Amino acid sequence: MTGRFKVQDATGVIVGDADGNQLVSLKEGAPSDSAVGYQTGALLIDTTNKRHHINVGTAASSAWARVSPVREIINVTSSTKTLVLADSGSLVVLDLAAGIAITLPQANSTNIGWYCDFLVKTTFTGDMVISANRAADLFYGYLMLATDNDGTAAKNKVHFADQSNDDVINADDNTRGRHFGGYFRIEVAAANMLVCSGHLQAVGTSATPFE
Repeated sequence: MTGRFKVQDATGVIVGDADGNQLVSLKEGAPSDSAVGYQTGALLIDTTNKRHHINVGTAASSAWARVSPVREIINVTSSTKTLVLADSGSLVVLDLAAGIAITLPQANSTNIGWYCDFLVKTTFTGDMVISANRAADLFYGYLMLATDNDGTAAKNKVHFADQSNDDVINADDNTRGRHFGGYFRIEVAAANMLVCSGHLQAVGTSATPFE
């Protein structure tokens, strides 16, 4: 029988494999992607933020996915924000009227299943832009734009991504859905495939935000 494992020194390693890679470890603060020495599936416990992280990358280059019993809320109040694998499952609150540019993670095999929901908290006077990480990552799906805060059918229009070259959601005008109240989800469904669904609020005759 084996005994209980315990930390023997200040490295934070609780369990390792025969090759010296970490399987379970403690760390003050969140882990960084591309770190070496964490086996695929390794568990890292962030003792500062009380979060668990799983390595979905390799021992040669880690990629961390956060495991949490509660949803993370990401309040974006600066002009740029790059989302990463560990942000999956979060609610991203867009709260800067002057404009925000969001960059998504790559739609690659490692990130399949990644998703975030987005809430437009503040009406924009500048641009609300959500960009794929690379031109090959294209949007699929739709956004329904409701105009003038009116729930009638005449005031609602569904806009579909063209699935050929749309790699940006750009609400740079009132007609394209930059008013408060919008709520939508983006998910990495396959390599180069970003699936979008949800609603935006526009003013006037709505126009597609996909481009």
